[in-house]
Amino acid sequence: MYLSTLLINTGDNPDRPDWSITRRWLRNLYRVHQRLSMAFPSRAASNCAPQPNPARMSHDSAVPTGSEETDGRQARNAAHSFLFRVDLPVDSKRGVRTPVILVQSHHKPDWDYAFGLTPGKTDARRRPIGNAGFLLAEPPQVNEFRLELDADALLICRPSDCLRVKSGDLIRFLLRANPTRKAQDGSPNGKRRRIAPTFDEHAQWLSRKFGSAADLLGIDKFVTSWAYGWRTKYEPQPNQRMQWWSVLFEGTARVKHPPALKGLLESGIGSAKAFGFGLLSIKPLPQEAAAISPPG
Repeated sequence: MYLSTLLINTGDNPDRPDWSITRRWLRNLYRVHQRLSMAFPSRAASNCAPQPNPARMSHDSAVPTGSEETDGRQARNAAHSFLFRVDLPVDSKRGVRTPVILVQSHHKPDWDYAFGLTPGKTDARRRPIGNAGFLLAEPPQVNEFRLELDADALLICRPSDCLRVKSGDLIRFLLRANPTRKAQDGSPNGKRRRIAPTFDEHAQWLSRKFGSAADLLGIDKFVTSWAYGWRTKYEPQPNQRMQWWSVLFEGTARVKHPPALKGLLESGIGSAKAFGFGLLSIKPLPQEAAAISPPG
């Protein structure tokens, strides 16, 4: 798997045209999804058939995953697509929040193709590739990693080392989610509605989604907002406007079932995953996880 970090160009002057265009792009999650999708040609996805997860199959009959939705659909989505999240960390040098997009994928992304980072580069039909390099402040960073099961533990492996996360360990988590539930109005198209906008309802929703993977111990950051996307008049379903209920969760949990946690990390949590929701990031607390040498 791959984790890409895209530092977005805000410019030295907030009034510069590039930053104005970038701001409009970031506000339209439909456009962000379109641009990021260009890094994953469809031919790569077509060659990747969803594979069953033996570890999860061996436990499904005895230990529920905790999600009320079908995990088979999540597995297919994980194999064929990607997850992303727009973060706003504080720049330590400038003291301001700088947009960063994290992208997790099963295929290695081609950001050169998606953003046109090589001037004059053309495709097989000699057409210019990309014209959006100005959206990025620097070339994307792409790091490879693996999620593996070893006995009763989950291994999060980078080329240099692995972290072992086992049942009972404490983890910090970060998640931007679209908490919804199926409408109970008999809608035939599976329409979904946001849950009641209270902290307790959201905490219960998150606890259900963690299910057998982890026990939710506390939520330190809880930020709610609306997110938007829209199409132009020249596209299918012209001028369609979209909106999603967006909640940023940050807190602490205790691992219960590493195979189920692996499934959440690979497939994401909740709905609207194509539009920047569902990517779960975890960090084992130092006293709970020790670095080990990668297997094999």
